[in-house]
Amino acid sequence: MCGLCGVAHPDPTFLMPEPELVAMRDAMTHRGPDDAGTFTAPGIALASRRLSIVDLSHNGHMPMQSADGRYTIVYNGEVYNYPELRSALLASGARFRSTTDTEVLLELYAREGVAMLDRLNGMFAFAIWDSRERSLLLARDRLGVKPLYYAEGPDGALCFASEAKALFAAGVRAGFDAETWEELLCFRFTAGERTPFTGVRRLLPGHVLRWHDGAWRTERWWHLADRAVALRDDRLADPVAWYREAFDDSVGLRRISDVPLGVLLSGGLDSGTVASSLAAQSAPGVASFTVRFAAAGYDEGPLAAEVARRWSLAAHELEVEPSGLLERLQHAAWLNDEPLAHGNELHILAIAAYAKRSVTVLLSGEGADETLGGYVRYRPLARAGFLRAVRPFAMPLSGRLRGRARKLTRLLGTGGVEEWILLNACDVLPGDLATLGLRPSGDFSYRRAVLAEANALYRGDAFRRAMYLDQHTFLTSLLDRNDRMTMGASIECRVPFLDYRLVERLAALPSADLVAGRESKPLLRRALGDRLPPAVLRGRKWGFGVPWARHFREVPALSDLVRSLPGAEPIRSGPFERGAVERLVSGFLAGRDEGAALVRQLAMIALWHQAAVQAVPRRRVATAAS
Repeated sequence: MCGLCGVAHPDPTFLMPEPELVAMRDAMTHRGPDDAGTFTAPGIALASRRLSIVDLSHNGHMPMQSADGRYTIVYNGEVYNYPELRSALLASGARFRSTTDTEVLLELYAREGVAMLDRLNGMFAFAIWDSRERSLLLARDRLGVKPLYYAEGPDGALCFASEAKALFAAGVRAGFDAETWEELLCFRFTAGERTPFTGVRRLLPGHVLRWHDGAWRTERWWHLADRAVALRDDRLADPVAWYREAFDDSVGLRRISDVPLGVLLSGGLDSGTVASSLAAQSAPGVASFTVRFAAAGYDEGPLAAEVARRWSLAAHELEVEPSGLLERLQHAAWLNDEPLAHGNELHILAIAAYAKRSVTVLLSGEGADETLGGYVRYRPLARAGFLRAVRPFAMPLSGRLRGRARKLTRLLGTGGVEEWILLNACDVLPGDLATLGLRPSGDFSYRRAVLAEANALYRGDAFRRAMYLDQHTFLTSLLDRNDRMTMGASIECRVPFLDYRLVERLAALPSADLVAGRESKPLLRRALGDRLPPAVLRGRKWGFGVPWARHFREVPALSDLVRSLPGAEPIRSGPFERGAVERLVSGFLAGRDEGAALVRQLAMIALWHQAAVQAVPRRRVATAAS
């Protein structure tokens, strides 16, 4: 919905110059092209870019102040149950100037403080300044659908923003944190508070940051493990019926909008389920948007078309041509502020830009795999004892296997069940880095802390522990990708599978409700599968794959990029043996696939460094002058 930023200064007389605040704000113009505003007072500066979704009038302008002037808010997101909250507030005597959820948040905070967060159903990040107490609250939604970054700026100020690039416009240094090399190469992204930028932190999902007189601390306001434990004794008589009703209610809540709304549709189970529920609750002709690929092994267009016909969707399709891929990758890396982790970022950006001609809000199937156990890589963990037994016989076969079988045998070679869970999503394993001269530590402290929570919650159940770990790591990277690429096209993306009521209850269900032989996501299939064409239900698990190995070899601009990697920053200055990097690159370009995942990640890091680190001074000057 918006982009927010601000600076809280320990000097209570400090006044931030308006041009500097505007430079921060307008580094994120793509997040809010419809309106912009600033608020400054001694010691505090707040700014907002607005993408108008609910109440399109000027009454939704931000920063927004409470009627008595005590509180000022900048806000990004949507609280889907705000009409219900607003009605209760009206009944208790509140008066509103707008029909926005922003004003409801402000009134709730004035009455209840941080406790009001438990009442919100939505995706949000916001900052509220209390002029009487001279204190600041930053808050982020339970699952981290909406982003919020912070860093210490000049003179000990707290700088915060929806995107890291706005922090750099405030004078925060854009420097690569070389201690993140191992995590970036193995997992493709950094998890937890840490980012690839030195000193720049994420506010964790389900957390708040409190600032007062130059000191700040973070606190957890929502904890999935605690909620799962609390719900375990409240057994569901019929989980299938519950999920059907709860999911439809989640989609229904996410229909709230004063602008046109559509759905991102692949040929898979997840997006098809969202599309069918949305269509069933809407007038005919809901707009759907599908990315097509010329390569048959990657194209789900025919399956998406079957869903569109079944539900009379107004189907739109887009094929992203290989030409211009380098420029699109560079733009996506700049929007993302971090190395592109999933390979399909620019395709989501392209379909979002295409959809912007027709709609301003999209619904997505993100989050189903992590909450319903859909990834193929989870399934072997359901038989961890069997894996331990066959490990001595399987590992010697690794070099002769291909695809998922080879990945599994490589994983078995990393140690016991704990490491199999920790490294479950990795294409590059820590041991692979030794070929480049990097000494892996395996010290992924945040990931191991989350895994310790999972171990306590799901003792002896490796399948569920992997899901819990992904919900706090892999899923957050997917949500970051979704946010940056859709907001990069000034589109708001909503994720019905991540309604907190679904997430909490699923976490409390017995594993038998989520695992059933070779069938993926059995609960979802039984609850809502009858709405989908048989071909979609029979279809294999695709993911959103992109033929990057082919592109990096066959598209001249991209093969030139790969060829230049040994001398490109930050690789050239990294902890690598240059000769080893050169051998990796030449082997890949000659057609050897063993190092393809490592080459791709090095390329994505080099692209990100060019777009988000090296280019920051130039972009900052251009932004300030615009």
